[in-house]
Amino acid sequence: MAALDEIIDEEMFEMEELRRVKIPCIVPKDRNDPFYYLSGEEFLERFRLPKDAVRDLIEEVRPRTHVDRLGTGCGIPLHLKMLVTLRYLATGSFLLTVADIMDIAKSSACRAVGEVVQLIAFLAPDYIKFPQPEARQMASKLYDIAGMPGVLGCIDCTHIPIQSLGGNNVEMYRCRKGFYSLNVQGICDSELKFMHVVASWPGSVHDSRIFSNCRICYLLDQEDYRGLYLLGDSGYPSREYLLTPLLAPRTEKHRRYNVAHIQTRNSIERAFGVLKRRFASLSIPLRTKLPNTKRIVMACAILHNIAISRRVDMLDVEIEPQEVVDLLEDEDDHELDATQVRESLIQRWF
Repeated sequence: MAALDEIIDEEMFEMEELRRVKIPCIVPKDRNDPFYYLSGEEFLERFRLPKDAVRDLIEEVRPRTHVDRLGTGCGIPLHLKMLVTLRYLATGSFLLTVADIMDIAKSSACRAVGEVVQLIAFLAPDYIKFPQPEARQMASKLYDIAGMPGVLGCIDCTHIPIQSLGGNNVEMYRCRKGFYSLNVQGICDSELKFMHVVASWPGSVHDSRIFSNCRICYLLDQEDYRGLYLLGDSGYPSREYLLTPLLAPRTEKHRRYNVAHIQTRNSIERAFGVLKRRFASLSIPLRTKLPNTKRIVMACAILHNIAISRRVDMLDVEIEPQEVVDLLEDEDDHELDATQVRESLIQRWF
């Protein structure tokens, strides 16, 4: 009897000890929700934006979504459409997108991307803004790079490869490098954030023509922006508000101007490089319909600006040596006046 009491006491002691042990609470993960099962680093690596930024973006575009489903059958939640789109923009492959975001047909993923890039493109006025004439702080930040005075932003164009569109006008989209593309114009600030993007011109169109027909050219023609400049390469015509490098510097001041010009205008080269590295879909031929292709470019520029505003870390890129592009147009009165403005600036500041 005593032995039995000892056994009972020992078991009671063990049960009491077990009660004191804190067993960790294990919550099963939802393998269909990347917001839940991916860590912050894994999520950023796959979708290029942190979780809170993507959640905010979803809520921003939600008011424009009339029906939260695609086609017939089961609806696809908006947050899943957004993740499919971000993954496609980051990789350029629908197969990788479908592999990562499970249980979605490739055709549904294609439709989701078309819908979401349009929703994101609608946000362009909120995220891509050209500074007002009184925004002199922008010029001071660019001045700190290499001492170029009064610079509002840096301008350049980049070619976004696309698949052949077919038809009679297909050769309009073949750029001077031999592939089909959109010639996309961008203007950026010192933080590599885009202040203006034009993504509607075929690859064969010259950079100077795109600029001459854009809204910013008209704005800078106004008196409000007097004393403020854009920096462009030799592919642009020299204007009173557009400073280009000297192709044949003769004096030490001219050489110092060219060095400062190149170092400052390097911002737009880096901005395009970071944009394409962040969103690999822009570096391979886009196999989407032309309207969607243009929206994809705009959506990537908006997401790039959001990433910069959120201080998302980005790997820097190597910039290829600048290609000198001779202008096709003859000198006109505007260019003669601009040459005088540029020379006056060089003599005063360099």
